[in-house]
Amino acid sequence: MNPVPPAPVLSVLVPVYNTGSFLEPCLHSLAAQQVEDIEFICLDDGSTDGSAEVLDTWAARDNRFRVIHRPNGGYGKAMNTAMEHARGEWIGIVEPDDVVEPTMYSHLLELAAATKAPIVKGSYTIEREGTCRPAGKFSNIPPGTELSTKAASEYILGPLAIWSGIYRRDWLLANGIRFSETAGAAFQDLGFAIRTWVAAAIPSPACSDYSSCICITPASAYHYREDNPASSSRKLDEGAWNALHELEAQAGVFETLPHDARTIRSILVRRILHTLQADYRLRISTRVHEFLQAYSDLLNRYFPLQDLNATAFRKQEWHDLQLIYKKPLQYPHRRKGNISILQRICSCRREAGHRVLRLCGFTIHLVRKK
Repeated sequence: MNPVPPAPVLSVLVPVYNTGSFLEPCLHSLAAQQVEDIEFICLDDGSTDGSAEVLDTWAARDNRFRVIHRPNGGYGKAMNTAMEHARGEWIGIVEPDDVVEPTMYSHLLELAAATKAPIVKGSYTIEREGTCRPAGKFSNIPPGTELSTKAASEYILGPLAIWSGIYRRDWLLANGIRFSETAGAAFQDLGFAIRTWVAAAIPSPACSDYSSCICITPASAYHYREDNPASSSRKLDEGAWNALHELEAQAGVFETLPHDARTIRSILVRRILHTLQADYRLRISTRVHEFLQAYSDLLNRYFPLQDLNATAFRKQEWHDLQLIYKKPLQYPHRRKGNISILQRICSCRREAGHRVLRLCGFTIHLVRKK
């Protein structure tokens, strides 16, 4: 009987489903990591395009790669299964159409060794059509800075990028943090980001060994591919509803927030508002009123307006938020309070799947081409 190898310091989870030609570059970048004590858990979620065979080939020639095959069950189930098989002190996540620079995990682990924070989070680089640009997350902040999660709203606001960091495995287990096991790739990263941020912001008694902060670095060694046509982020109406359903799936997290956690509640509501606004502008094109009413119901149910800090929001955010709470169907007719006279005369913006042209008081909806 072969002895069980010692547990590695880091387990990197790679959920794979029909990744095609993107998979090989991803695996090459993992194999080049400058960390000796590492394992890569590749979860084949019922691929039918040859991705499973690619994974098996890599596992046969590099024992750091462990492959698990299972029938297709969606991103959340794949991630939870991979996490159950992980043995590392820390957990990393890599999407199979992305790549990571050789020093990414050595840098994060170096910071991890000097902190008791349960999360070490970096920035990332955006790749699109052969060009790269840094996302700029945590810019102008020195590597290794520990921010209280009550102040580190940048972690939960803006792009989530759950894959640009590492997480203490026993801390995830102690807090019962898992991915929603909804079908497909349905914005389960949104729920994971909320759960990890809240758990770090409001530590449970079982996690007293960890500080209530997040260790961050502006390093952008993770390369996120923005131009993959199969990405869930490119789904339109379906994606908007999936994001809403994922927020609704976090009811247990919302309901357990202490009554005096006004700052935490307010930052979470900003996250929800930003998700709504992005989906309203870029995705939703049908059932718009139903969509806005559903968000209003969600916010009123779990985050009463009187329990929020108005000072945690920008002026326009607070104005828009009150509409969503009280009169959601008027949201499409809102006005921005800080627009110029020229913009009042003529403006064009994207919302609810259309271009909206406003000219001398008249509104024209330009239908998006299918």
